[in-house]
Amino acid sequence: MSYSLNTNAASANIVANIAISQTKMHKAMEQASSGLRVVNAADDAAGMALHGSLQGQIKAVQAATRNAQDGVSILQTADGALAEITQLVQRAYQVALALENTAANPSGSDGAVAAQSELDSLNDAVAFIMDNTYWGTQSNTVLDSAGALSGDLAVSAINGNLVTNTASGGYTAPTIADSSGAYDELTTIATLRAQIGGTQAELEGIIASNTVAVANLQASDSRVADADMPSVISDVVRLGILGQAGNAMLAQANQANQAVLRLLQ
Repeated sequence: MSYSLNTNAASANIVANIAISQTKMHKAMEQASSGLRVVNAADDAAGMALHGSLQGQIKAVQAATRNAQDGVSILQTADGALAEITQLVQRAYQVALALENTAANPSGSDGAVAAQSELDSLNDAVAFIMDNTYWGTQSNTVLDSAGALSGDLAVSAINGNLVTNTASGGYTAPTIADSSGAYDELTTIATLRAQIGGTQAELEGIIASNTVAVANLQASDSRVADADMPSVISDVVRLGILGQAGNAMLAQANQANQAVLRLLQ
């Protein structure tokens, strides 16, 4: 058996194996601590690209869902206000009919004066609700000409697609003077509420669909990027033992060349 002082091949091979084990150990520890299989692009270039794309899709669909939820909230606010206005207009209809009964309430009589006063108050209440129903901020009124329903309510669903409320033109506060005007107003409100309800149903369908889409995208992303934790932890343990064994063998390899000293004795 020959001995060499300048080169210890066994030690060099062991050092190389220890370096490889340490590199793998560091990678396994990164995966175990992050829960990700693809921590850096070098781990899986194609996987990292797909992971980034899926993450972008997930965030976009989540943002679209929030947009649709905001749209539903705005529509619910508008519909709630219109429900209250409906109650007022129905009462105005009754009062107008009573006012038109000139046999019981001739012009100038106490009954006619009281009925007209109530009708005026009802008109004022309708106008007040219309002007003061807002969502988020007072400037974002949802019924009058400055509000979201003054034109099409545009809500980004996904990828730039818009869901629009067909109740364009919004709601204009009436001045109910007679029973015919009240009846027409009730028809107008019913039509507007039906349009609002249709748009709300559309948005709620988008929300439900987007919720399922996010779950599926997250499952896909998990298969691409998430680490198999039992396997990773097993690797950490295995590589830790290999590292300890490598250090022990390195010590043995370094001891082997000390036999050369015996030749000098």
